[in-house]
Amino acid sequence: MFFQIFENQFFHNNQIFNFLPDGCDKTWDYQAILEDHNADYAYVWSNGLSLDESCPDTIYEDWSKISKKIKSFIKSYQIVGADTSKFNIKQLIPEKFIFKFLFYKNHISQHVFENLEKPHDYDFMCDLHKMCSEIAEKPLKINLDDIKYSLRHKDVFKKIQRASSFVQYDAYKTITGRLSIKPMSFPILNLKKECRGIIEPYKHCFVELDYNAAELRTFLALLDIDQPEEDIHNWIGEEVYGNKFERDKVKQKVFSWLYDPKKNDKKLEKIFERTKILQKYYNYDEKYIITPFGRKIECEEHYALNYLIQSTTSDLFLRQAIKIWKLLKGRKSNVAFTIHDSLVLDFHLSDKGVVEGLLEEFSNTELGKFKVNISGGKNFGEMKEMKL
Repeated sequence: MFFQIFENQFFHNNQIFNFLPDGCDKTWDYQAILEDHNADYAYVWSNGLSLDESCPDTIYEDWSKISKKIKSFIKSYQIVGADTSKFNIKQLIPEKFIFKFLFYKNHISQHVFENLEKPHDYDFMCDLHKMCSEIAEKPLKINLDDIKYSLRHKDVFKKIQRASSFVQYDAYKTITGRLSIKPMSFPILNLKKECRGIIEPYKHCFVELDYNAAELRTFLALLDIDQPEEDIHNWIGEEVYGNKFERDKVKQKVFSWLYDPKKNDKKLEKIFERTKILQKYYNYDEKYIITPFGRKIECEEHYALNYLIQSTTSDLFLRQAIKIWKLLKGRKSNVAFTIHDSLVLDFHLSDKGVVEGLLEEFSNTELGKFKVNISGGKNFGEMKEMKL
């Protein structure tokens, strides 16, 4: 049965309940109040479509009218300078309009479940959506003192002042599945490294987990090559080039070759057969790849390897991040945010006994055991490598 959440209450059969009625198991979107309830979410089922995009033609006109009505009520208060976030929605909008809005929202949810196929990765995307929703509920602790009077960072300071302090991820925007951020989110993914110190933990410190050369390790896994335990660039420098080059030079040579099909490096190609991967994962006739996680991406051959590695790495990382998020449930530490292939925890020292377990869990991926770097710091700009 279908229901919607309204001010921590539940709308079902044109009634408002303080508890979730028996049998109610389908709604539009996840909220924290549903953490202990089993429900399916139309937003995830539709692969991130909006209510407008999901609305059936038969009720679209009625839905548009009530949506505009709701927005006009809220806008009227904002025009006179009222802070609508401080009001209960019932104080802003007459109940009959709220009920009508929820009524049509139920119809849209029902339409999604009855007319769209369940995504093959629904359970994963559902967990990812829940984790991202939890991250979005808590604002970042931001201290602008270090850049407030810096001419060098004047533009960054102004941008952050205007931006929200909440990190709001979009899991559906990129074709590879990498997380992006929504327009009004804090710009966590493109914040300059020299400005990261403005982000501080609520607890004792930040702890960051990230993989040593994640994309290269994915590349090895796709080739069924065992993962080296040491730094992968040092390993390639020895295995491929006989320690002829410094680490940074090896890194530059590998990445310039890996993602450019026109570049040749016989020593690299002898061990790392790019064509072998494409023959396994790329459909040359219909021009698409299917990753080990079942993600289908249409692309020309020139981009196939790039998309395959990036998408597989992203899906692998996010699955591992979800594991850590679940392991921290009920503890004082929590997932603060993610940046590409890096997981940042707002860490409470009372949880120091579980760090080795978290590290082990994060390392053991579906594509093998990946070497993990761990660092910590009193703010996100002063992270230093940690030794356990």
